[in-house]
Amino acid sequence: MASSSIYTPTVVLMAVAAGICSGSNYFSQPLVHSMALELHLSETTIAWIPTLAQIAYACGLLFLMPLGDILEKRRLLFILMLLASLGLLISGFSGHIAFIMLGTVITGLFSVSAQLLLPLAASLVPIQHSGRVVGFLISGLMVGILLARSLSGLMSTLFAWNIIYLVSGFLLLAIAIVLYLKINSFPATQSENYLKTIRSIPIIFKENQRLRRRTYLGFFIFAGISMIFTTMSLLLAPAPYHFSDFTIGLFGFVGIIGTFIANFSGKYMDQGYVHKISIWGGFGFILSWLLFSLLPFSFIFYVIGTILIYSCLSAIHVTNQSIVFKLNQKLRSRFNAIYMTGYFTGGAVGTTLASYTWRHFGWNGVCVLGLIFATLTLYYCFRDARLAPISHVPLNKNQ
Repeated sequence: MASSSIYTPTVVLMAVAAGICSGSNYFSQPLVHSMALELHLSETTIAWIPTLAQIAYACGLLFLMPLGDILEKRRLLFILMLLASLGLLISGFSGHIAFIMLGTVITGLFSVSAQLLLPLAASLVPIQHSGRVVGFLISGLMVGILLARSLSGLMSTLFAWNIIYLVSGFLLLAIAIVLYLKINSFPATQSENYLKTIRSIPIIFKENQRLRRRTYLGFFIFAGISMIFTTMSLLLAPAPYHFSDFTIGLFGFVGIIGTFIANFSGKYMDQGYVHKISIWGGFGFILSWLLFSLLPFSFIFYVIGTILIYSCLSAIHVTNQSIVFKLNQKLRSRFNAIYMTGYFTGGAVGTTLASYTWRHFGWNGVCVLGLIFATLTLYYCFRDARLAPISHVPLNKNQ
């Protein structure tokens, strides 16, 4: 299949939808001050909004994603995207904190449709091309996360804090309708009740060694990148840099380079370079933290390290999800739910540890902790490479 026939308008729309869904949980992070002024509340109270978004998203991953195995996927995707857009519009039209929090929880829960888009898009092409399509959608997903903070801050500065919610809500609603009309029906791969589906998750995790190792990898890589997210403003806002909040948000644009790496690695993964991509990504993670440790000598080391760590995150994350999707064609949604839950748990752990380490040990302590996560990443890359080839992985059994 030619590359041009893989990236159809439907796949492009899926990538845009993935970006909106993933980014919607980060809109509020740079808006805490503006929302506090507008609503006449303390910033501490408003800070619960981004926290609720992450909690709701984690719950959605664990309890809603497995529905993709037991329900018809096109209808499920439409319902999830519809409800996510509804949550955005509730937040955008509301002037009361209770309704904004309600909209945030609704958006967080149902924005997991971004994760349902990935295996669904992989199902639209032959399995030998799925890595390229997954890489393309992850590019859209990462661009959404990276642009969310900057665009919400920009729209708040130019117009009002709620404009980003309204624009994204209406756009996501329109895309949901178009995708529902364009995508064919995808019947459920399993016929079982919801409780049995949820109970199967720990069993699947226990019985699939490759899934466990790739989940550990996801945990460590997102823990590392979350440490950068957490400490960026703490590092760059004070002396000697004195970066403004908007400048720090714009600095995150360097991470977009990583989205090109995601698409690039997806292409070569389809050619059989899965473990080489992972291992080189692991080495890149270690190198990036070594560069971060050289920040006192020159700011350019921080810039290069940021570009490198974003690129390595993209490369390893694409290989992880493409492998997870191939482990079991019938239980893709559950496998992905397990992986993504581990991934975002790593983010929560990385954020918490980075705050504590920064407060007690400063930037050098953060770099040491980052090196530990990077070393564990490379260790599990090598361990996973010793397992049976991906194409020979048995379904639902220990490798």
